Amino acid sequence: MDPSNTIYCYLHIGGELVRDEHGNVEYIGGRREGLSLERSMTYNDFVSRLCGKMNINIVGPTFSYTLPFDLYALQPLKNDEDLTNMFQFSDRFARVYICIASIVEDDETIENGGQRLNETIVGSNSPVPYSARDVDIIMQSRGFHQRCAESHVGPLESSRFESAILGSGHTFSTANDFRDAIYLMSVGGRFRYKFKRNCLKHMTVICVVEGCPWKVTARAVGRTKIVQVHTFRNEHNHSLEDVSVSEPAVRCNRATTMIDDVIRSNPDYLPRQICKDFRRQYGMQLNYCQAWNLKEKAKERIHGVPQCSYKLLPWLCTRLIETNPGTIAEYRCSDDGHFMQLFVALSVSIHGFQMGCRPIISIDSSHMSGPYKGALFSASSYDADDGMFPLAYGLFSSENYEDWLWFLEKLKMVIGEREVIIISDRHQGIIRSVSEVFGSENHAHCYRHIKENFSSFLTKLNSKGRKGKENALQMLDSIAYARLDCDYEVAVDTLRTFNHDLAKWVEENNPQHWAMSKFKKMRWDKMTSNLAESFNSWLRHERHHNMCVFFIEHMDKLGSLLVEHKNGLVKWNGCIGPKTEEKIALNIAKGENYITYLHLGSSMKVSNGKAFLEVDLMERTCTCKAWQMSGIPCDHACAAIRRMGFDVSDYVDDWYKYNLQEKIYSGSMRTLVTHDMPRIDEDGTVRDALGHTYPFLNPPTTKRPPGRPRKRRIESQFMSKKTVHCSRCNQPGHNRATCNNPLP
Repeated sequence: MDPSNTIYCYLHIGGELVRDEHGNVEYIGGRREGLSLERSMTYNDFVSRLCGKMNINIVGPTFSYTLPFDLYALQPLKNDEDLTNMFQFSDRFARVYICIASIVEDDETIENGGQRLNETIVGSNSPVPYSARDVDIIMQSRGFHQRCAESHVGPLESSRFESAILGSGHTFSTANDFRDAIYLMSVGGRFRYKFKRNCLKHMTVICVVEGCPWKVTARAVGRTKIVQVHTFRNEHNHSLEDVSVSEPAVRCNRATTMIDDVIRSNPDYLPRQICKDFRRQYGMQLNYCQAWNLKEKAKERIHGVPQCSYKLLPWLCTRLIETNPGTIAEYRCSDDGHFMQLFVALSVSIHGFQMGCRPIISIDSSHMSGPYKGALFSASSYDADDGMFPLAYGLFSSENYEDWLWFLEKLKMVIGEREVIIISDRHQGIIRSVSEVFGSENHAHCYRHIKENFSSFLTKLNSKGRKGKENALQMLDSIAYARLDCDYEVAVDTLRTFNHDLAKWVEENNPQHWAMSKFKKMRWDKMTSNLAESFNSWLRHERHHNMCVFFIEHMDKLGSLLVEHKNGLVKWNGCIGPKTEEKIALNIAKGENYITYLHLGSSMKVSNGKAFLEVDLMERTCTCKAWQMSGIPCDHACAAIRRMGFDVSDYVDDWYKYNLQEKIYSGSMRTLVTHDMPRIDEDGTVRDALGHTYPFLNPPTTKRPPGRPRKRRIESQFMSKKTVHCSRCNQPGHNRATCNNPLP
């Protein structure tokens, strides 16, 4: 985005714009946000962006702005002409004030088309009468995440809750909405209520304090579900003794409306933080269990009930295939209609893989959370710049051989007759199913998992302490990354000399599937299944949602990822991508001082100071085999190519070239529209607005495991961990409690 074509808008809402004794204007209280806007945008787009940023209703708010040369004048912002003036007369930033209530004018004069500010301009916290539309705007204008960040907003929120019902004649779409408004009033007014009469046709609510005149009645309008307030007596008569009795009760079904916004913006909102926020903002004491139930209820309000998501799965698969022809979306269920397996491969992913992705696929599984658990299977490949290209995924009620076999058979349909290399961990179900579908010779084991298993075996041997363990792991690296058979044998003999049991472990754990020199197929130096781990991390939040929400959110994230990678083509300086350029630059630097000898034909001799190697530019080979295995010229090849005066990038495999990257992301993808999604009747039937019924599935028959559900994955012992620093001496490796260093 060109900075000269953008302007930074500083947004203000809900506070007061005042002038101090020195004449300076300051905005006190409320909420502030920042937003970068294009100068070429229209007024309608401007309003939509602002209301989306501030989370307020697009209908109702009024906008004003100030100019740098006159901070006392509020200029109206009502149309495209006003927006153009703001962009034209503001240099790099502008201040925009949003009002969702009337503006209180006090001795104001109009100058230069704006409002002259002499005293105070009050925002949305002005005590003015509201319409029903204004309440809807106010209810959406402030999110709970702002109350968590700024404690001074609490009184404003309480005031907003107290105005949840405006008076006699106020209507609600359903009786449930009326009950929610009553609860918000009790929270804002710090009192407790009870229903004297509670049915869909007639509701009477009174205060629990004996003799208190507060009373609200509501009745249904005709035979509709609309509820209209009939009596509204909004005054209390409490003594000091009544304070403890009239504290608002904690009702999870009603209080969820108070944290919907924060759950949407921060799915990792912790129950203990909910307890603190409710105590600070509303004076309500919640225990951990209540806060946890409150969060779960809020998630159900936002994402729907998990049980219902399985019922909509057949309709979603059908709609996805209709929207994106060529997509594979298949599911299986048990004889009694319970969900078992789902496989999804979007047409845009299939097209991209067939057009240019390297024939190497990383597969893995991760857990799904929620009441029905399950597993998420994934298959991802590499684009021309080593970026992650999601190919397919599957949702399963379990993880076993039958599930992996079904998933890989569907994946084989996507790939066709093309030979591919599969990289995965050594799960027994994966090893067996890959051997049947793709052949064991095409299965590469993830070296990171091999190394972890080797480390565990080494710990059991307790051989030569910590230093000995580090040496043994380095020897295993030499075995795994040795490209030549002679280097492999030397590394194994070194390990055997160190410990015979460790060398025997290596020989018994199928080195032909993970050691570079023993794996006979080309795998472009991909030794681990880190790509699959990246996929799991990419969907780490979505995996906690129910089936239906995950189905839709995956499409949204995939679309954003593909667009991001396609837009990344502008960063390519030549025919190869930035990541490949870094590898070539490193190889060129390493071979800068190598001595090359010209021979007749296409071969050359290269000396790196330790040995002589042969590089054949015509065959694109090197004695070290790094060029053949990776497709990128090694340091010896780079020295030979530069000696001949050629461009190194011309000798890179076509899998890394610009034209293939363009073909990979040349497909198209249409969003999954759900405006006509069918509803689920009380009897469980899936029915649309026209009365058509659809097949549905029941949730899987799973047994919840004992103990607390795990949220975090078990980290690898070789992952880089954060270094602890002592707050006393600022030295790494220990904390303040164990610090023995003398103070300076």
